[in-house]
Amino acid sequence: MKGGISLKRIFRLSPENAWCLYDWGNSAFVTTVIAAVLPVYFAETVCGGSSVGWVFLGKQLTSNATSLWGYAMALAAFFVAILAPILGATADAGGRRKQFLAIMTGIGVLATLLLALTGAGDIWLLLGILVLGQIGFAGANVFYNSLLVSVAEPARRDLISSRGYAFGYLGGGILLAINLLMIKKPSIFGFADASIALRYVFLSVAVWWSLFSIPLFLRVPEGPSGGERTFTGSLKHGISTLTSTFKHIRKNSNVFRFLISFLLYNNGIQTVIMMAAIYGKVELGLSTGNLIGALLLTQIVGVPGSLLFGRLAKRYGSKQMLFAGIIAYMFIILYAFWMKRALDFWILAGIVGLFMGGLQAVSRGFYSRLIPDRMSGEYFGFFSVSQRFTSIFGPLMFALIIDITGSSRLAILSLAILFLAGGLVLVKVKKPEEAV
Repeated sequence: MKGGISLKRIFRLSPENAWCLYDWGNSAFVTTVIAAVLPVYFAETVCGGSSVGWVFLGKQLTSNATSLWGYAMALAAFFVAILAPILGATADAGGRRKQFLAIMTGIGVLATLLLALTGAGDIWLLLGILVLGQIGFAGANVFYNSLLVSVAEPARRDLISSRGYAFGYLGGGILLAINLLMIKKPSIFGFADASIALRYVFLSVAVWWSLFSIPLFLRVPEGPSGGERTFTGSLKHGISTLTSTFKHIRKNSNVFRFLISFLLYNNGIQTVIMMAAIYGKVELGLSTGNLIGALLLTQIVGVPGSLLFGRLAKRYGSKQMLFAGIIAYMFIILYAFWMKRALDFWILAGIVGLFMGGLQAVSRGFYSRLIPDRMSGEYFGFFSVSQRFTSIFGPLMFALIIDITGSSRLAILSLAILFLAGGLVLVKVKKPEEAV
């Protein structure tokens, strides 16, 4: 149709923008499911606002919704950390990055759909689905990240990586705004009440993620292959090279130091993302509107924040901007320690939006310039291990401190140690152009 937008026109996107558009789609899982709607739904509806008794290693434990959420996040991260290097090496060997990306995306989308079937009292069912969804999302990112080397030259990777995060903030933010309207004004969408709207919120995330994944599969090239083409051959090659890849990384002291640094400070970033909404609901007693609204602000601010961070990295250097982001998060943690009112949560959400995406994007771009392009899947598998292991220890530490001390504010303050340690290790990391 003349003047209209056809599918052919949409799918003629450049590989760079097609790659970024995947972030537009899958970020809805983070914003709506992980960060905003599901934590509140879990604490308020599924748990009913009360603590839960459960047995671990023969011991009777009692945890609130915040702790249970943290334990589930840690468990999901553990599974992904174990799988990521094998998947990455296997995909590299067989030139199957996009195939594995499709499989893991399918797992995440299916889990999101299954969330619509949960209700009051389905604590362990919901947590099990949550773990499955996190495995799909995080596993997919192993292959998504590794495709960065296929769409951008080294000099443009910080910029394109930041653009991907900006796309993610914008896409995730738009759907979150729609989801908030669905929950607050269900009658507009023809729903009887908010409880029915919630089920369609999860459905909308699954559809959004699926739809905006299509351009990547059509437009982004697969990238270099290790030569093995059969699944069995690829799997054997992937497993056999896992140990050698680790040894290769270990010998490259500069890459190894950066991974340690990233593991530490990203530990703090991921914990803030995962625990913010449920902390605000359970510990501060904030309304659903305040929680989702503040997190929507994070998405809105995150768009220019990510783009600006990428441009500043190009002008002043990636390493300098990584330090800037780490220092900013130190102040964020201190502010969160004293937070008491809804207004404080809103202010904090805006500040986080300025730095969160940019710091992660520049980290991804910086790492991509430290590693050999031909082994991008294997190296990004280990990069994902760093991300996933941060996601184990951060939420686990957060949950344990709450259960042991009864103080969520001490749990928040403990995150400052992670950023400080990450910054100290980063001092020893050479820039890509300085590394031998």
